[in-house]
Amino acid sequence: MIITSANLKSLNKGFNVLFDEAYHGAGAKPLVDTFAMRSTSTSAEELYGWLAAVPGLRELLGEVVIRNLADLNYSIKNREFESTIGVKRKDIERDNFGMYNMLFTAMGASAANHPDELMFELLAGGFTNLCYTGKNFFDTNHEPIKGKTKFSNKGTKKLSATNYEVARANIKSRLNTAGRPMNLGRDLVLVVSPDYESTGRSIVVADKVGGGNDNVNKGTARLEVCPLLAASPHNWFLLDVGYVIKPFINQIELEAEFVSVTDPASEHALLKKEWLYQAYRRGNVGFGLPEVAYGSTGADAA
Repeated sequence: MIITSANLKSLNKGFNVLFDEAYHGAGAKPLVDTFAMRSTSTSAEELYGWLAAVPGLRELLGEVVIRNLADLNYSIKNREFESTIGVKRKDIERDNFGMYNMLFTAMGASAANHPDELMFELLAGGFTNLCYTGKNFFDTNHEPIKGKTKFSNKGTKKLSATNYEVARANIKSRLNTAGRPMNLGRDLVLVVSPDYESTGRSIVVADKVGGGNDNVNKGTARLEVCPLLAASPHNWFLLDVGYVIKPFINQIELEAEFVSVTDPASEHALLKKEWLYQAYRRGNVGFGLPEVAYGSTGADAA
């Protein structure tokens, strides 16, 4: 291909199409859409003080009780992310586009699934990173509003049917800050590392348990096996994704976009003999409600 502005524009359009098809295509189904509520951001940082003010209805006896947003400093800061590919002049002139086509398809798929990486990294770090209560996301002593309902959503035992039942009961018994049941447990997901896939299947997928008895836990949760948890294989989690506020917040300031520098006379092109194509986004994933999550380190025997 001869290097001209028109040809570079056409090439850029083709790469952009490959990126968009992978980013928006049927194969791009990030799990963050299941586990996180979407939050649009318009600044470098967003405050989520309202997490402690999730209301329940009460009978009107006398004057109304006005609930104000809690004075919390919990916030999620946006971060910048990019992936940049340089396309060599010699490859363009030789019509050697095959490897680049695959790269831009992979770039689009990676951009679509990038929030999943942030979310599962955050999930694994939930035992040591703070949420809106001022405690670690998984903690034994949450107190969203001082003097109100306390709760624990942390365990330490390895995954087993018995410990799964403890986690499920924990979530189903959750109370809101007013001390009233949150009515959770309708749409649960058991999240495990690949090391515990068979254990997870025996708990919530198998028809029978040892001895040939019916598995009473079958279908009480969906199973999600996450390769991104391989670095902390003994951790396991039970998350309620049916509540209006999710365990995580997918904060988006700028959706991933495809940008390029394709001016034949650009300084970079003159010095490096290549043109640049980039995926760029701004956002972050943060903790939502710890009330709808249970996590175990798996450090202790089942």
